[in-house]
Amino acid sequence: MTRRGYVAGALGVLVLVLVALTVVPRVLDGDGDVAVEPLSADDFYRVDGELTCDTDVKEVPVLPLEAEPVALLVCANPESSLPWTAPTDLVEGDLSDLVDRLANLEATPDEPYDCTMQAGPSYDLVLRFSRGRVAKVHGDTGGCGTVGVASGEWFGAQDVLDTALALVEQQRDGRTPAAASTTGLTCDGVLGGQQPALSLTGDAADLVTMVSCWQPNARKVGSWRQAVVPPRDVRILTSDLAASASTRLDPMDLRCVGGLERHYLQHLVGRTAWGDLLMVPGECRRFIVGMLTDDPPPIWHPSPRAQRVLDRLRR
Repeated sequence: MTRRGYVAGALGVLVLVLVALTVVPRVLDGDGDVAVEPLSADDFYRVDGELTCDTDVKEVPVLPLEAEPVALLVCANPESSLPWTAPTDLVEGDLSDLVDRLANLEATPDEPYDCTMQAGPSYDLVLRFSRGRVAKVHGDTGGCGTVGVASGEWFGAQDVLDTALALVEQQRDGRTPAAASTTGLTCDGVLGGQQPALSLTGDAADLVTMVSCWQPNARKVGSWRQAVVPPRDVRILTSDLAASASTRLDPMDLRCVGGLERHYLQHLVGRTAWGDLLMVPGECRRFIVGMLTDDPPPIWHPSPRAQRVLDRLRR
């Protein structure tokens, strides 16, 4: 055998020895049965790759959080009593506001307590920590308004959601949005169900695509008549509402031309460049801008130029 052959044979024996030394402890225990090498907690809860709302998350944390997360994804829980559309933004960086909010929640009492039966958005906060560990915090703003974690339930689900969404909005400041989908926007698709699944982020003044949905007789609910708003008209409408919407205006001032006999509904449904799904509900010449829960709500009475656009969309 050549010297090269002796070396190759020696290396082969060495490889076999090393394989045996690394594999046997994983395969056989003291009784000869199959054994599995235990994983560390970091490895077990680790999630590699992109975070999505469909990511399989095993860990439910305790409060207060043991460490500050490095990334946050806000997800709409599919069992939410009030449908809504969550932002797709992955928030990265300083999440101390959320950590502080979670640390200062009030624990629910051990004895039974009363809750309201009102509906509200239900959500999951997917949190990524250092070393790739991922955990999920569940909250429901309806009913008792509680946040559920491994250490129990806590009051304050609405405050936690508001804090998380504020972090989304803060990260957007000064950034250019990714190309969000603006296709498939229809009146029946958004308004056809019992409750539209609208976004809790975004501003109507930032809508980049829009459809006009109207019914000629607001007292008798029927099918929606749809018109796609041309890009130039979208800019006219959004600029006008941004300039003139005010909380000082009377929400009961519908300004129906011809009185209530000519009463009609006209809702503007659209998406922002970030993908937020928003609606500006209108009755005759009065529109509500912002969230329906705003108190008082910002009211928009279109200027003559904007009203001409709206009238044309109903023909």
